[in-house]
Amino acid sequence: MKTKICFKCKCRKTLNEFYTHKKMKDGYLGKCKQCAKDDTQKHNIILRKNPLYYISERGRARNKYYRLYKGKIAVKYLQRYRREYSEKIKAYHFSKNIVIKKGNHRHHWSYRKEHWKDIIEISVPNHYKLHRYIIYDEERMMFRRIDSNLLLDTKKSHIKYMKSICPF
Repeated sequence: MKTKICFKCKCRKTLNEFYTHKKMKDGYLGKCKQCAKDDTQKHNIILRKNPLYYISERGRARNKYYRLYKGKIAVKYLQRYRREYSEKIKAYHFSKNIVIKKGNHRHHWSYRKEHWKDIIEISVPNHYKLHRYIIYDEERMMFRRIDSNLLLDTKKSHIKYMKSICPF
């Protein structure tokens, strides 16, 4: 069994106790795994005392997360949403030319093709609030009240329920 002497602790150890390193003559790092781990730990303790290190490390980790995972997750989610709710995507694209006030949203009370341009203009906070109290019925392509499961099958009934939740 081949051995090597660690330049840090000066102990003779077997080669499996050293990290591999392609650029070294024998193919192994000059210090043993334990000394390398100890050096890394000491260096991290010194870095943690510096408050700027936390800020830079947090930013680096966040960038790495978004670079590796976030984009892929968002793309997969979007693809699944477009596949499952194609009628919503079509209605959105069909009605996005309708002019509304700045700061408002277009709310579709129905996603049937004949109602794609029949939207309700609503403020952003009220729109988010409204969607907490209604659920989408995929079979009928309309919304239901979350409390009574009653189908909101007309624009008039939808507006009446909307006004009871969030006054305009």
